[in-house]
Amino acid sequence: MQTPKQRKLSRRIALAVLALIILFPSANSALAVEGGIGRPISGASINPYAGLIPPAPGFTLAIAEQYYTGPISGAIPIGNFNLNLGLDMKASFTPVSVVYIWPTPWKEVNFASVVAFPISYVEVKARVTLGPLGREVKDNNFGLFDLFFTPIIASYHISKTDHIALGFSFWAPTGDYDPNRLAVLSTNTWTFVPTLTYTKIFPAANIELSGYWGLTFDTENPATHYQNGVLSDLEATAIKRFKFGGGLGVIGSWIQQLNDDTGPTADRVHGFSGRAFGVGPILTYSTELGKHHLDFNARWVHEFDNRKRPEGDLLAFNASFTF
Repeated sequence: MQTPKQRKLSRRIALAVLALIILFPSANSALAVEGGIGRPISGASINPYAGLIPPAPGFTLAIAEQYYTGPISGAIPIGNFNLNLGLDMKASFTPVSVVYIWPTPWKEVNFASVVAFPISYVEVKARVTLGPLGREVKDNNFGLFDLFFTPIIASYHISKTDHIALGFSFWAPTGDYDPNRLAVLSTNTWTFVPTLTYTKIFPAANIELSGYWGLTFDTENPATHYQNGVLSDLEATAIKRFKFGGGLGVIGSWIQQLNDDTGPTADRVHGFSGRAFGVGPILTYSTELGKHHLDFNARWVHEFDNRKRPEGDLLAFNASFTF
């Protein structure tokens, strides 16, 4: 049986892990695919204790907020448009998520599932051409983005300080999509994301190292016959924690498209295959609120040396609360 101190630590780890599950589905920014819109965003997928699902079963409700802004220049395929002079993009994502950690009879393995409802606001300014016409346009959209599901994340506890997890998630094209609009709330594709995460804990120094790798596979957009290439999302974080419950760390990110896009508009922009790099700080805090527990993290990730995607900044907050 766990001691009160062990139960407290388990709750802290649980809420930190849920931040990974909750923050990840909200990520959706422009990235070297149709419309420049891709599922991953630099530095959003990695979170504290990424490879560790805790043993305590039950439900948790959480909310996150992400704000991303960045410009992209050159020819960009978006629906029925050809953007010749680039665009400026602002996007806000607010996912509300329900997570369940499953009870298991094994000490070495734990499982979790999640469903997320991302509320989104997207604003786009661009110089567009539609046939022989060209003009400066602005478009914005607000509503429920594509729904996100993680049927299973399985965590294997190699030891008390080493943990690895395998996951599988998918997006359903449930958001508002119109190929004649710049600001849309869907990629109009099914997206499948297998993931691998690892966490190493150094108890004496109270330091954690975690890594994340995910591959993003999209179906063809039936409205435009555009097929996105496969995206590799590799991220890592190092966090030092302190006795008062806070922590300070750094995040690094490398997103790389592994093969060209295909389709009528993709051929005109030579496959539109791109990459993104990001780095920035992360702050964490955990505390008890009566019988409940609150876990919070905030991050700023700055992108650099990007190719065929916006080069911008991510500001994100996440709060998880047990009932």
